[in-house]
Formats: sequence, structure tokens, C-alpha cells
Amino acid sequence: MSAKANRVTEAYLADCAAPESGLRHALANLDVSDTKRAAWPRLLPRPVVVDEAEYRAFGRDLVTVFDLVTSLPRRLFDGDFERFRTSLGLDDVHTRLMCRLLGEGPPPLYGRADVYYDGEAFKLLEYNIGSALGGLDMVGTLPKAYLKVPAVAEFAAEHGLGFLDMGSDLAEALRNAGKTIGAGEPVVAILEGPGGMTTYGHQRRAIGELLAEQNVTCLVGEIGDLEFRDGKPYLDGTGIDVILRYYGLEEMLEAPDGVELLEPVFRAHEEGAVVVWTPTNVYSNKGTLAMLSEFSADTTVFTAEERAAIDRVLPWSRMLGRPGAGPDAGRIEECVRRQDQLVFKPTGSYGGKGVVIGQEVDAATWRDTLDAGSRTGSLVQEIVQPNLETVIDPQTGESAEWYALWAAFMTPSGLSGGGVRAIPPGGTTVITMINNPDVRNTCLFTC
Repeated sequence: MSAKANRVTEAYLADCAAPESGLRHALANLDVSDTKRAAWPRLLPRPVVVDEAEYRAFGRDLVTVFDLVTSLPRRLFDGDFERFRTSLGLDDVHTRLMCRLLGEGPPPLYGRADVYYDGEAFKLLEYNIGSALGGLDMVGTLPKAYLKVPAVAEFAAEHGLGFLDMGSDLAEALRNAGKTIGAGEPVVAILEGPGGMTTYGHQRRAIGELLAEQNVTCLVGEIGDLEFRDGKPYLDGTGIDVILRYYGLEEMLEAPDGVELLEPVFRAHEEGAVVVWTPTNVYSNKGTLAMLSEFSADTTVFTAEERAAIDRVLPWSRMLGRPGAGPDAGRIEECVRRQDQLVFKPTGSYGGKGVVIGQEVDAATWRDTLDAGSRTGSLVQEIVQPNLETVIDPQTGESAEWYALWAAFMTPSGLSGGGVRAIPPGGTTVITMINNPDVRNTCLFTC
């Protein structure tokens, strides 16, 4: 972090060293709704501080990367989307469904960048381009709750702390989406896939509460709860103008009636009865970042400014293979030699599924992973060492260093806030809430 952010963090931690510190016990004194409390079961005992100027500069680079990713079919494949999707290893079924709502142009700027800070700069690991963004319910909302704690409010005023408000930016984006079909104040439905509310209902209701605080009428349910009248979707008897989509394509394909549930939503979107936000996650495929990295030095593809942005934020990344292709022997041997420097990722997965860090496995496992991945669609990426955040246990006062994975949320307004997922050293460094109970979330304050 910058010297400025480090000074503020050190001051916060110094205060937390006292047993009766209001900052040390701020998390226990948060005044939040039952909905939010249920959605945030695993929180780090303190917020994280970031230099706003540094963070916003990185956000501008993320806008550039988004524009570059969504322009790859034109830049690398002469506008031939078929060649683009083949290069990514997308099959016919996935492509047809992903692109059903895309239209002629790129999707709107909306996504979450997963990021490490390597001690000098933010580095982009993954760019989740699409609507199913975990964690946005606490961006802006959790800092507001912290600022209701007198000790935090006093500290924030003394050190000039602020925060970015995801709620207002998201509300504006959804209102603008509704205007495209003539909805003045749109009714928004946050929709999970079949059975999704059982697992993620607390988080989705927390997003609904966040939007309600922005005076957006919002309902929450599953895609199977929709009813259609003259082609328009209704939820709980109320007509829906905008769908904030939290059902993923993979889960819909796994559901027995998933494609049948999608079809009336597709038609309603195509006929202007509803807007699906956002229409596709085709550009979220991790292979797009590998393409950027591979061509980052090509002056015929990217301008000097674009190449500089790629170099600033993106670690070395390469496609290892795609479905139906044979092993890439040359690339595999390179990755075997560089095992301690690389991480393996399936291109189409999410939530850390299938990620293998070279340093954490033996040579035979690493080679087997590379060989299998070259047939199924994957990439390799240079490991970025995450920064450590010092955390003081509120009960014991003991200090520990936690690895931090940063999230930067993007809307059509640009950078709209962020958060941090953290894990104590000692185990895997794959930081995901899905399958690691040691991971904790927290919010960001800017300075």
C-alpha cells in the first residue's frame, strides 16, 4: 500500500492494541439488520484502508481491460465471433445460450475484478464480467454500518476516511436499464437458479435491501418462481422490468428443466418486456485474459496506451488448451519447468474450482493437472504474492497476518467500490468463500 494508507492502518492497529479499544470491538457493535447479519456470517474484525487515488487509477485500468476484452473478437478474429469462441473452447450449446441476449454490441460495464496487491501495485487475477457478483451487498453498506460506531466515526473524521458506494451506482445502472424498455421507476427482480435461494437467499435478500435503501422496488426469488402474462414476467404478482441475474449458465444446464426456464426469459428480453442485467458472461471466460497477455506486445493489435495498461495490471497468462484439443506438449514442458512460479486455472469455472497452485503440489500432480487441463480448457498464470493485512483478535489481542484478496466492483460509472477476502497463512492460498471456512470478508475505507 501507499505510505498514506499504511500510516492510517498503523494508527488503527495501534488503537486496537488497547483491550477496551472501541475500534478493536467495532465489529461486535455493528448495528445492522437481521438480513445483513445473516448475509455476513464470517467477517474480518476490521476494515481495510486503501489509498483512493491509487485505487481509482487501478479502476481506470480495469475499464480499459474491460473494453479490450470485449473487443477481442474484432481485434484478433476480424469480427468473427465463431473463431473467437472456438479459440476459447466454448461449445455450441454454451455459445448459443450465452449469446442469446447479447445483441450486436458488447455487454454493459459490470463485473468484479479479483485482485492481489503485490507490494507495489494491484494485479488482476480474474475478471468476473457478468451479473452474478458475490460480495456486492456489503460494498458501501458495511462501511456505513462501521461509521455508526462512535469510535470508528471519530477515527474516520480524524484521518479523512471515505468509501465508494456501490448501492447508488448499481441503482443508477438498473434504472437506466429499465429506461430502455420505457420503465420510469423499474421493478427489479433478483433471481437465483433452481434451489439457489436455499444456499444464497440471505445474500440475495441483502442486495434487495441495499437497493431498497436507494428507493428501488426490488423482489427476490428463483427463476422458476416467475409467471408470464402476455410475455411479461411477474414475481409474487408484480410485473418485473429488470432482472438482476444470479442464475449461472452451468447451473441452469445442470437443472432438469433449466433450459425450459430460460426460454421465456429470453423471449421477454428479446421482445422488450424485460431487461436481463447483464445479458451474458461469455467475456468472463478466463481465456480472454490469456489472450490479452499473449498479444500485449503486438503493436498491430493494441495501442501504446493499451499495452501499458495491460502490462501494469495483468500477470503473464497463457492458454494451455481447449476442449477437444490434444496436449500442448511445448507449453506443458514450459509449465513443468516453471512449476513454482505458476497457477493453473480451468477457463470456465468459478469460485476457485479446479485451481491448482504449482508451489502447493508435487511434480507428478502438477504434470497430470497440466496434461488434463490441456484437453478441457485451461490457462496458466504467473503467481502474484498477495499482501498481508495485520489483524488483531478482539478477544485475545493477539496479532496475525492474513493474506488479502481484493475485489474491485465495476459499473457503467466505473470503479464503484470494493472489498477484501482474507485468509490466515498456513494452508492453501486459494481464497474463496465457497469451500474454505477460514476465509473472512471485510470492507474498504479510502484515504
